[in-house]
Amino acid sequence: MSVPDQAVAPAELATEACQAIDAILGAACGFERLEAWRQVLLDGLEARLAPPRRAALLQRLGIIALLRDGDLMAAGQHFAQAIERLDPADPNELLLRAQVGLVDCLAGRLVRADVQLTDAELASREPGLSASTRGWLAIALALNRLLRGDAAAALELLAGAEVAIPDQGPADLLRLELALYAAALLGRRDQVTALSGRLALALIPRRLTLLEAGRHFVLGVAALRQGEALRALVHAEEGASAGTRAGGRLALLLTGLLRAQALAELQRLDEARQLLLQLGPDWSGLGLNHLAAMGRLELARLEANAGEQDRARQSLVAARALLPAGEPLPSLHRGPDWLHQLECRLDGSPAPTSSAQAHVRIHTLGEFVVEIRGRRLYDRDWKGQRTKSLLLALIGEGGYKVPAERLSDLLWPDSDGDQAAQNLKVALHRLRRLGCAPDEAPVNWIHVKHGHVSLARSLCWVDAHAGCN
Repeated sequence: MSVPDQAVAPAELATEACQAIDAILGAACGFERLEAWRQVLLDGLEARLAPPRRAALLQRLGIIALLRDGDLMAAGQHFAQAIERLDPADPNELLLRAQVGLVDCLAGRLVRADVQLTDAELASREPGLSASTRGWLAIALALNRLLRGDAAAALELLAGAEVAIPDQGPADLLRLELALYAAALLGRRDQVTALSGRLALALIPRRLTLLEAGRHFVLGVAALRQGEALRALVHAEEGASAGTRAGGRLALLLTGLLRAQALAELQRLDEARQLLLQLGPDWSGLGLNHLAAMGRLELARLEANAGEQDRARQSLVAARALLPAGEPLPSLHRGPDWLHQLECRLDGSPAPTSSAQAHVRIHTLGEFVVEIRGRRLYDRDWKGQRTKSLLLALIGEGGYKVPAERLSDLLWPDSDGDQAAQNLKVALHRLRRLGCAPDEAPVNWIHVKHGHVSLARSLCWVDAHAGCN
């Protein structure tokens, strides 16, 4: 049946709607067709149906809200209402608990999800439960482990996914995608290649578009973790395109974070910031608090890299406020030490311990060499000799909280106070803009506060100061 037939009795129409929705979900594409059937389900809820039938309608409404709309709050409400209408002994009750667990994970309620999913998994060991329900519980538990940073435990839960064959159903293929995600986070390149190949054989011939969006998303995460930012960006864009073709907004919301992260690694900072600011209200408004918190942390990193420590700290506070008290902050797609390093920087930790970690690298022992974002500055790049002299003077005076008057006296001893101060202001402006394109915002790696000039410790590495911080 392609469109609802309003002449059919409500109970029969509701059954037909569930079958049509299941077929669309099984095809993993054409989600735009779900809207007409959603209205049938809503109308069916007004009819005098038995509680299990009403639970089935609410469950489908929850799945539509989750995958088509990316609306976790609506999905969670529908699933919870469905559970209320089922007897605890009903086998569908455990399937619904798995789906509630998925919602809780994406909403940042990882501890609650862990407790409830573990109880549900223990109950699922009773004989007679369907393999489908057990599979969804494994998916929800694995996602919980992945979001809590335990990819090895997730991969163990997904054991058996590696033997996927092309005719498996969407749930089995999603297990395979999560196994691919876990392998990517663990840095197992050979396993990533093998699992990706199996997925491609299963998805592409059958045109399972939404799952194909997921495959590109996970391959993008793998590329990001391997330092291949451009490849990550391409996979993110391919995943978003597949999600659009499928009509599933959740895929667009997930790939949006990956795209912003790849842009940041490619130093396309304004684009990354704009995308994060654009997606932030969507994530939080739809209840995707785990994504929203990670987006705030990415903004904090961008602000910290630009030397805007106060703004970065505000973003860190905002990230924590998005999650329930006691829940850990996420570090989605990043390395295990990423969040710790960011928090250390914003807590006033000292300068990077190696030049490889710094935005600005300055070598003074031997040849004077300055590198910004990995690119060495040559004589033609300096904005006048006074700019270089200012940096040398600042380093010579210790690089931290050097009185502005002291620098003015060193560089412009024959100028009066006001003129020397103006000269210093111009030289500082030129110094900050070193290595910047004309339309590019400079990174604030030199701070002026309360009449003192400092190199930003979180951004600069100076060989002469390396052992002194």
